Amino acid sequence: MTTKKADYIWFNGEMVRWEDAKVHVMSHALHYG
Repeated sequence: MTTKKADYIWFNGEMVRWEDAKVHVMSHALHYG
């Protein structure tokens, strides 16, 4: 079963295009949850 990719998502307190929602590899959230 597949799901349709959204054009916009909620990211960092605002609606942004899926392609623009990037998280830096050094983000503490990735390391510490």
